[in-house]
Amino acid sequence: MNREERLWTIGEVVHHLRERFPDVTPSKLRYWEKAGLIRPRRTHGGHRLYCPMDVERLALILNLRARHRLPLSVVRALLDRLEEDPALNLGAVEALLQVLQESEGEKLVALTASEAAQRAGISLEQLRRMEALGLLPDGESEGERRYSLEDVALMRVVRDLEAMGITCQNLAFYVRLVRAQVRHDIALYMPLVGDLDTDAERIGRFRDLHRLIQTLIGLLYRKYVRRALMRRWFRRSRGVEK
Repeated sequence: MNREERLWTIGEVVHHLRERFPDVTPSKLRYWEKAGLIRPRRTHGGHRLYCPMDVERLALILNLRARHRLPLSVVRALLDRLEEDPALNLGAVEALLQVLQESEGEKLVALTASEAAQRAGISLEQLRRMEALGLLPDGESEGERRYSLEDVALMRVVRDLEAMGITCQNLAFYVRLVRAQVRHDIALYMPLVGDLDTDAERIGRFRDLHRLIQTLIGLLYRKYVRRALMRRWFRRSRGVEK
């Protein structure tokens, strides 16, 4: 067995990864194994052994979870996709995630549910209701759910909308709408970066795409709102005339 093929114990893996990911623990690795994200070998005595590819896979999981806060379901789907197509441009995925993470700074603080609810001025019951309807995504976790300041901002917006008489059930429509747009935008984005070699180029391409699509949506929204209001006014006017 050459050096590249040496197998690592769980303690050695944690020690190796902790320099880049300080919060990695043996229990976290065991949890991910139970969730099907990693499949280490076993000795006759039942001890886990990790090959270099396993360690690389764990580093990717830690990056996606710790730095980009992706839920386990998304991480699992991405890993499955990589297994199906090793030629997948992971650099494009990383560049896209980097754009979304830029300038967050304090937004990445980890708050408990009680702390987040207090900052947002809502009750824990309201917070759980928002989560149940998908208004606070990223609910999967191997431990207690933590919340960022971006989550708190979302809670405040929903709180203010509810104060206007708009319910969480009404807002569930926008969750479905955003999910559909995200799927569509990603499908558009990936082919556009296939011929790009650097993260800087990929990031620039994504920014351009995002800016133009948001401009398009804003312009279309204003036009269709105006059109709908005019039609409604016209129908009411005709009704009054009769």
